[in-house]
Amino acid sequence: MNNMWQLSEGKTDGELSMEAALRELEEETDLVVEPEDLKFLLNDPNYNCNVYTLKVHLNDLIESNKNGEWKKVSFKAYETIARKGRITSTYTTCIEPILYRIKPKPQDSKKKATK
Repeated sequence: MNNMWQLSEGKTDGELSMEAALRELEEETDLVVEPEDLKFLLNDPNYNCNVYTLKVHLNDLIESNKNGEWKKVSFKAYETIARKGRITSTYTTCIEPILYRIKPKPQDSKKKATK
């Protein structure tokens, strides 16, 4: 999508949602991962599509001729991009549950007492 941030996505070809996610990830990014690496995040009821997360390290990124340059963004930057509608629709309409599930939680600043 021109001038839009986009994540790997696609349709099932008669396979289970997880299988389609693994296939699309490999087709669109050249990343090959195991099913246990993907975590179910939510189902977008507008499109009846499942959304998964995958923790990717910068050294895991493989440039493909189908993709533009990879960008690492903070959770705050992702939130801004989604709220401005600069990313594909699922990530805009489902921003609240997505952020709730993926945003790092602040660490408890109190130290636990030890004996």
